[in-house]
Amino acid sequence: MGQIIFLNRSKAFPYKSWIPEITEKLTLFTQLDILEEDGYDFVFKKKALDDDALTEWELIELSERHSVKAIVCHSEYDLLRAAKLREYFCLSGQNVESALAYRNKVIMKDWAKKAGIKVAHYREIVTPVDMFAFIREYGYPVVIKPIDGGGSRNTTVLQDSSELRLFLEEGVPQGMMIESFVEGDMYHVDGLMYQGEMLFSSVSRYVNGCLSFHSGMSLGSVILNSDSNLVQRLQSETERTLHALPTAPVIAFHAEFFLTKDHHILLCEIASRTGGARVVDAIQAAFGINLNREWIRLQCGLEPELVNIGNNMRRTTGWLFIPPEQGTLRSIPTSTPFEWVISYLPALREGDRMTGAVSSVDHIASFVLEGTDDREVEARIRELDQWFRDQIRIET
Repeated sequence: MGQIIFLNRSKAFPYKSWIPEITEKLTLFTQLDILEEDGYDFVFKKKALDDDALTEWELIELSERHSVKAIVCHSEYDLLRAAKLREYFCLSGQNVESALAYRNKVIMKDWAKKAGIKVAHYREIVTPVDMFAFIREYGYPVVIKPIDGGGSRNTTVLQDSSELRLFLEEGVPQGMMIESFVEGDMYHVDGLMYQGEMLFSSVSRYVNGCLSFHSGMSLGSVILNSDSNLVQRLQSETERTLHALPTAPVIAFHAEFFLTKDHHILLCEIASRTGGARVVDAIQAAFGINLNREWIRLQCGLEPELVNIGNNMRRTTGWLFIPPEQGTLRSIPTSTPFEWVISYLPALREGDRMTGAVSSVDHIASFVLEGTDDREVEARIRELDQWFRDQIRIET
C-alpha cells in the first residue's frame, strides 16, 4: 500500500478529516504535538522542520516499505523541500523550477517582467555596491527585504542617505533585494488554479498595509464587492501572473498588488500557497469555501469540488490583526459587544509578556467580521480596532 506524506506546521490543517475517501497510509512530519487519536499511520515529531536534516532520510527509508503517492505541504517554507522530494520520487505536483519562482522574489519578478507584467524597479543585493547603484539610478525611498521572506519580516524602508548609513552600520544580511517604494493602496487576490484553469479567486483591499506593524498600527483587509471593474482588473492581472511563472497542476495563490495614484496595477509578489493571517477564514465566511481544504484535497489527487460554485458572495467580510506592544498584558476582553463580529480569537492571555511585533502576522488578537458592503466592513475594522485598544491594559 502507498502513502501520502504531509509536511505540517499548523493546527489549522486536519488532513485526515478532509480526505476520508483516501485509502493510502497517511504519514505526518510535523513540529506540533499530535494526538494519537488523530489517526495518522506514521508520525515523525520534529523540534523544528527548518532545522531538521533527517526528514528526507526518514522519509526515503519509509518509502522502501510504502511507496510515496503524493507529497503535500501548506507552508511556503516547505515548498522547495516538497518540490525536491516530488522530483526524487518522480511524482506529479509543483516542481523545483515552479517552487523557486514563487519563493525567490528576484526570479519571480524576472519571470513577470519578461511577460510584460508591471513591477517596481528591483535588484538583488550581492554587495552594498548594488544598493548604491540602484539608488543612484532610481532614487529614494527604497525597500530592503529578503529574497525569500514572509510576513514582511526583516523588511526596511529607507527614506534617505542618513537612513541608509544607519542600515549599513548593522551589515547587509545575505539573500536580500532592493526595490523602489511604491505609493498607493495594496490589494491581495487569493484562490486556486487547477490544470491551468482558475477555479476560484477573491479580491481584497488591505487596511493600513503590511508594514503597518512597524508603527504599531493594526493590519486588516476587506473582500471587495463594490468596484467590479477593479476586481476584474486585479483578477485578470493575477491570472496573467500565474501563467507567466512556471506552472504546476495545482496552485493555491496569494498575490499582492499595488494600485498607484494614477490607477496603474503593479505586482508586489505572489506566493503559491493560501493567504496567511485570517484570509482563509474571511473567504470561508463570505463564500462558504475553505481554500485550505480544497487545496489539500487537490494535492492528494482528488477531483476539484469547486466546479460550478462560482464566486457568489454570501456576505461581505474582512479580518483584523492587532499587533503586540512592549510590556505585560494585564487585561484583554473575553468577548466583543458587536453582533457583526463573526470570530474573535485572543492570541495572548493576561500576564503574557510582549516584546512588540517583528512581522505583519504577529498579533495580540484577531477578528473576522461582516458588513453590508466593503466600505462598511472597513469602517467596522477601524471601529473594532479602536474599541479593542481601549479595552486592553498593558503594563510597560
